[in-house]
Amino acid sequence: MAELSLAQAYAALAAQVLPLAQTSEVPVHDARGRLLARALVCPRDLPGSDLAAMDGYAVRSADIAPGSNRLFVAGRVLAGQAHAAPIAAGTCVRIMTGAPMPAGSDAVVVIESVQADGAEHVLVPGPVAAGANRRCQGEHVRAGATVMAPGRRLGVADLALASAMGLPVVEVFRPLRVGVLSTGDELRDAPAPLPEGGAYDSNRPMLLSALGADRMEAADLGICPDDPVALERIVARAFDDQRDALLISGGAALGDADVVRSLDGVAFVGVDVRPGRGVAVAHLVRGGRRLFVLGLPGNAVAAYVLLYALALPLLRRMAGAAAQPPQPLLLPIARDLRSRPGRVELRRARLIDDGAGRRQVDPLPDQGSAMIRSVAEADALVAVGPASGYRSGELLPVYLIETFEAAR
Repeated sequence: MAELSLAQAYAALAAQVLPLAQTSEVPVHDARGRLLARALVCPRDLPGSDLAAMDGYAVRSADIAPGSNRLFVAGRVLAGQAHAAPIAAGTCVRIMTGAPMPAGSDAVVVIESVQADGAEHVLVPGPVAAGANRRCQGEHVRAGATVMAPGRRLGVADLALASAMGLPVVEVFRPLRVGVLSTGDELRDAPAPLPEGGAYDSNRPMLLSALGADRMEAADLGICPDDPVALERIVARAFDDQRDALLISGGAALGDADVVRSLDGVAFVGVDVRPGRGVAVAHLVRGGRRLFVLGLPGNAVAAYVLLYALALPLLRRMAGAAAQPPQPLLLPIARDLRSRPGRVELRRARLIDDGAGRRQVDPLPDQGSAMIRSVAEADALVAVGPASGYRSGELLPVYLIETFEAAR
């Protein structure tokens, strides 16, 4: 079976994923990181009227001639107040930032430019352009404008905007419920003693942490032995607990002990990246409920790569997000590189300075698919291949670790 590129694999699998339908309203202050379920439409103009953008004096620009203009100060207006009378010719109103512009005025002269001339007059330099230091009604957002589309992951600025629009609550998708487990007779959780040839499970904590950071309801289902009956019990428990998905580390390939392939309807989707190779996928249906099963490799780096390149974007899409896989940028490599023709290797690398202030990527010496330390020490993943070699300075696709993990 031909292997797919990451983009092809994502497109094929995303077409099989059904987004959540259940939503709820939550207070704006508690919605950070949640996925917007209904478009946010502004109910009012922002700002609701013309406002002063600076502290100063509101004037009629047509009245301000070149040179010095002596104006009578007809009053003062603060933010949240209004000036009762329209501004008359030869007058001005002292105004503070955010205060409504008096009727008839169309500009603000900043306070630093104005000189006092007795108790009730000021000298205002001219000319003054219409609209100077003024915020016009609706210039920020017009009433009826859609400011956020469904599927957006709400950030701090988004919530500030929703509050400014006068929205106390937002409608969001309910959190995706994901069960997480690892498979393997050799695995243990610290501090349990290790059997000969045993290892502590690092993948399950990694998966749980990543899902939690995405505001998903991640349930730790523990370590499953290499036993199809044991895995079936976990699947049944996931249905009973109304999980939406199962994310499994290990047992997803074609080895003698790879139990994930024992599930009904499981398919292996090959991907042309190393470490990685592919994922196991199954769509289970029981009692009218659906369970999306996604099996990742057991090797730690391979699991990390496919978690962020495929699994999380798919689960985010299922959760209601307008998700896409992380996108690389092009950076020069710091040395000649050789690779196996016909495939792509995501090599862990550091960013270095070429001496002229430009960034280059330099692969780390250790690239084993089980060496998670290489990811912890890396700044980036550089895609080497499918050609057999590349010269120093050539541009290659590079995933910065911080953006690779943060892609939404």
